[in-house]
Amino acid sequence: MRRREALGLYPLRDLRRVADGGAWTATGPAPTFAFGPHAAVAALSGTRIRLRSRPEAVHPVLAVAVEGEAEPRRYRLTPRAGGTDDLIRLPPGLSALRLEATESGSGFRLDAVTVERAGRIEAGLVSARTILERLPPQERRPLRLLRRAFGLLRSVPPGEIWRRLTCAAATRRPPARYADWIETVETPALPSAQAAAALLAALPDRPLISALMAEGSVGAADLSEAVASLRAQLYPDWELLLVAKVSDPLRALAAEEPRLRLLSPEGLTTALDAALAEARGSFVAPMPPNARLAPQALLAAARRLAAEPRLDMLYSDEDRIGADGERRDPHFKPDWSPETLEAGFYTGGLALYRTALARAVGGFPAESAGAETYDLTLRLTERTDRVGHIPQMLCHRREAGIDPEAAIRALSGRAHRTGGLGSVRVLAPGHFALRREPRERPLVSIVIPTAGRDSVIGGRTIDLLAACLASLRETSTYASIEIVAVDNGDLRPQTRAAVERHSVRSVTWDKPVFNVAAKMNLGARAARGEVIVFLNDDIAVITPDWIEAMLALIAIPGVGAVGPRLLFEDGSLQHAGVVFGEGLPDHVCRGRPGDDPGYHGSSLANRNALAVTGACVMVRRADFEAIGGFDEGYAINYNDIDLCLRLGERGLRTVFCAEASLYHYESRNRVPTVDPAEQARFRRRWGARLARDPYYPEPFGIRPPAYELDAERFPAAARRMIEAWR
Repeated sequence: MRRREALGLYPLRDLRRVADGGAWTATGPAPTFAFGPHAAVAALSGTRIRLRSRPEAVHPVLAVAVEGEAEPRRYRLTPRAGGTDDLIRLPPGLSALRLEATESGSGFRLDAVTVERAGRIEAGLVSARTILERLPPQERRPLRLLRRAFGLLRSVPPGEIWRRLTCAAATRRPPARYADWIETVETPALPSAQAAAALLAALPDRPLISALMAEGSVGAADLSEAVASLRAQLYPDWELLLVAKVSDPLRALAAEEPRLRLLSPEGLTTALDAALAEARGSFVAPMPPNARLAPQALLAAARRLAAEPRLDMLYSDEDRIGADGERRDPHFKPDWSPETLEAGFYTGGLALYRTALARAVGGFPAESAGAETYDLTLRLTERTDRVGHIPQMLCHRREAGIDPEAAIRALSGRAHRTGGLGSVRVLAPGHFALRREPRERPLVSIVIPTAGRDSVIGGRTIDLLAACLASLRETSTYASIEIVAVDNGDLRPQTRAAVERHSVRSVTWDKPVFNVAAKMNLGARAARGEVIVFLNDDIAVITPDWIEAMLALIAIPGVGAVGPRLLFEDGSLQHAGVVFGEGLPDHVCRGRPGDDPGYHGSSLANRNALAVTGACVMVRRADFEAIGGFDEGYAINYNDIDLCLRLGERGLRTVFCAEASLYHYESRNRVPTVDPAEQARFRRRWGARLARDPYYPEPFGIRPPAYELDAERFPAAARRMIEAWR
């Protein structure tokens, strides 16, 4: 440690020193050291440090406390031969540094802990060394390295290469505030009164929109505000059919506002059905009485309907109104996502439905009480996929609950109508797990490309393929499976014995080049199953019925690929779907706690995504063969992403299956290395389409993608919103 920093490491809690200077005993559940003194720690604020240590029987984690943040940022230190060595960029506002002795036994050692400031050159060299160390052995050969370097220089400017290296280990900034998004993105983009009048005059058609509202249990003030928000609309062609007990104030309001029609309540859903029967508009908008529409809401809807007249349903983003009247808890929604809808009523507060179709699917039957609009949405979208999304906050609500029992009835009805109900479970308020009962139990072929290597897991060296096969055979509950291992022809005797013991068919890749896409295609050709699962050999089963859960989704017409939740060895999240930023893929919420529900249930429940990882992906053989299998031009990277995207070109959706969980013993701190030629090829093929991810809203950050507002993304979001109002 440099003398000028004068940092020391002190036991903070749950620790007792043993006579040997580097030995410690944990005396409680959270053994933690603190760096000090405070002045020396504060002096490191905003700098890049290099932290090294020599641990035994412990996995150190650096906890970085920052002023104004409730929880510290945590970084698991990277084990290497001889100890840990990490570059970490400390954020401004640093208030404390701690080392947490996680996963330690009662006794452990932690020696040679040093912290030094790291300059740009040192950071670049350490980052380059780290990347080289984590390349596959065959890629470290001098000629391969030269080829990789020249390829990188052809596709990436030298200055950008240096920036990436020297910016290694940058800490994640705190998310931007929603108030900042309102101020810098939404407000400047809204049309003025004059501009709104011009937009209204330019509409080729002005459909009447019938808002349907039932008084329910809200107070008179809330109801009055909801009606007032309708009267403040920039779009005048609406009517409100209000189901409420008639009172003198409501009579006065109806006399004052000719677009308001009062209906007497006869039980909530029967009254809403009566309102639907009397609606004169070509679109109806069931509106919760605690909702407030933004003044531009119906104008935005009318403009979208004019641009896409074949739409049968249209929904917007929404947020909540706090007790103080401030807007908060924004719900930036994905574009139309059928499987996400089955996990919860995400389309929510403001949605327009084509009136004729809403009537044709049965309107609001009495049995849907408590989840009336959710049930209508489920039934209507069984008839049409012409569903549009307006990515603007057009609805504000005080609360947004849904009766779980009513939602279960609605989802059960959906399952019975579309394939047969297996089960419906409540995962959390507003989030559900719907599983259909498979009509068939097809043979599932699990194809595992393998190098037959060892890895250290749980402190023990294990044979990855042997452990994976044992987990599949001993833990999985689905009986009709076959396993095909694609090896390089050099399996060790003990690994070959495991292959035979678990009745695995072995296929040998006998070419001298490394090409995982070709190996998977070879395995698929040897497989006999109607359904294929491509699986890494560093996988272990957590949920025994993982195959059944994924089969229930792949059986849905229109679904082409399904991927499970994958967890690192320490239980943190490795994969919950792939998102795209700046045209390139990444795993969303990577490194979050394994039980983190994600953004509006994004990690908790099934949802649509553009792609899932090839570490475990299920496809139907017919669909796989129809697109020619994996593109072997992506020998190492992007072959899994490309597969999902080509299925998407055929109109097939990809689904993240939250009910299937597996361990993926990929290094949590692994630096992703990508062949520049493959990256350039991927950009040429998919760059234009992936400029915007329909399932990952634009204001969210992409470095890393975690559903958190990122001020750097605000200018692009503002430009897109301004364009939407032109």
